[in-house]
Amino acid sequence: MKRVTQSDVAAMAGVSTAVVSAVISPKPGKTIRVGEEAEKRVRAAMETLGYAPDVVAQSLAGGKRNIIGVFTYEAIFPSDSENFFYPFLLGIERGAMKLGQDLLLFTSSSLEKGPRSIFPGGANRMGVADGAILLGEEPDKRELKRLYDTGFPFVTIGRRDTVKAELNWVAADYAAAVADVVKRCAALGHRKLKFVGATKVREQNIDRERGFMGRQAEDLTLSVERCETDDINGEWLRRCLDDGYTVVLTETFKHAVALECQVAAMHGSVPQTISIVALASPLTRPADVERWTRISVPREEMGEVAVRNLIAQIRSPENTPIKTTLPCGFVPGSTLQAI
Repeated sequence: MKRVTQSDVAAMAGVSTAVVSAVISPKPGKTIRVGEEAEKRVRAAMETLGYAPDVVAQSLAGGKRNIIGVFTYEAIFPSDSENFFYPFLLGIERGAMKLGQDLLLFTSSSLEKGPRSIFPGGANRMGVADGAILLGEEPDKRELKRLYDTGFPFVTIGRRDTVKAELNWVAADYAAAVADVVKRCAALGHRKLKFVGATKVREQNIDRERGFMGRQAEDLTLSVERCETDDINGEWLRRCLDDGYTVVLTETFKHAVALECQVAAMHGSVPQTISIVALASPLTRPADVERWTRISVPREEMGEVAVRNLIAQIRSPENTPIKTTLPCGFVPGSTLQAI
């Protein structure tokens, strides 16, 4: 896809590129004066074309800089080695080193609270880089679409679906991983399995549920329930046990912990009272995580592949988007037992 330029904006607005530059980069004592109507046409053209000016503008134009950006939507950059996102950064760094790229981390925002913005003040802050890797739980789909429309190369870590935009992404194959968990549970004698998930459904949630429901068998009863962790109380657990469920697959680690707390409150134990399999890693790794039966996400590999795919996109922007899924692992743990 061709990247939108100031020339495209100028052509649509019926003005010169110098006028466009004067509108988007006003300077004290500028020699070019732009009338109100001309400025309105320029800004309307920018909106129509999805053009966002690079922060570095003309001075760095031309050629590749061998710099790739890393942008996270989280308010605090994951620098703790126990943080869920940290392995992604290790993989990104390794991939950048292999390909001779420098990394530029984008950690500031115009917002004091809430998710960061790619376009604070209307400008693409990442324009100083040749392209960027986007990382985080809560991407703004409108910003992804706007970034796509500008032609700026980027890859998201995690599958992202956006209307009228074919994005480049690297994702974990949650569907296959959860289907494998169901198969393992069935092999251990479990016949009634419950999937408990978050109420906010994003792409990865859809993939996990699809993997769970994908293995239809006459001798299996599969049930999906989406609820908040606070809804997992004593009554919820008693109902689950009374209905004959012997294993619960929790979409988030918080759901797994909440369920175990209720089991302990009724003087039971996991997996003797009920088995639990966590389908996601905790955002911050607890000391006892190793005992949990769970799936593992190839985070370092995903980061490295994201760099490789981004460079491929930068070098050949006319190619079709690259969508890569990587297999997850299975960690046996001690929270799943045969019945």
